Amino acid sequence: MNTLIKHFLAVMALTVVFASPARAATVSIITDDPIAALPVLTASATSGTVYQNVTGSVGGLRRSPWDTVSGLESSAYTSVSAGSWASYVFQTAMNTLTFMWGSVDLYNSIEFYNDGVLLNESIVGQDAINAGAVRGSDFVIATILTNGMFDEIRFLSGRNAFEYANVEVSAVPLPAALPLYGAGMALLGLLGWRKRRASIA
Repeated sequence: MNTLIKHFLAVMALTVVFASPARAATVSIITDDPIAALPVLTASATSGTVYQNVTGSVGGLRRSPWDTVSGLESSAYTSVSAGSWASYVFQTAMNTLTFMWGSVDLYNSIEFYNDGVLLNESIVGQDAINAGAVRGSDFVIATILTNGMFDEIRFLSGRNAFEYANVEVSAVPLPAALPLYGAGMALLGLLGWRKRRASIA
């Protein structure tokens, strides 16, 4: 009987592992120049000092992510200053954010919300550096894929500044069948074990 309970608990643990998505966003980085500048999104809400639809750099205040992109140097962007944030709310739930991240710094961060609840999938500058960005160097194109769906993103900066442009969000289908497949395999394993056990008895 003890063995049956142990096997049952093992199968249940596997089912939980396969059925529960990990709560961590993933970041991928590319350094190719953008081919065009998208219109700057207007923030749904801001706190502190946020410069929207600005161009050029201002020493000690903000550095344009477009500075090194030939032909697009005068393109517009958003800059979030120290202790400030800019929030963007969407009509439908999304799980992918792509944007041009200017001079990645450790004090840059992005939060994801769904129905006003903060998801456990925040991204900080170190995550982008771990994915291949060079701290404080030019720009990168960052794509962030969250496990949970979000309807709001918030760009925050601990110091001057978090500069970004070309913000796009989308809903990319996740492999939803994978957790069901894992749970099904665990159930088949339990049924096979019970059948073998019954045939031995």
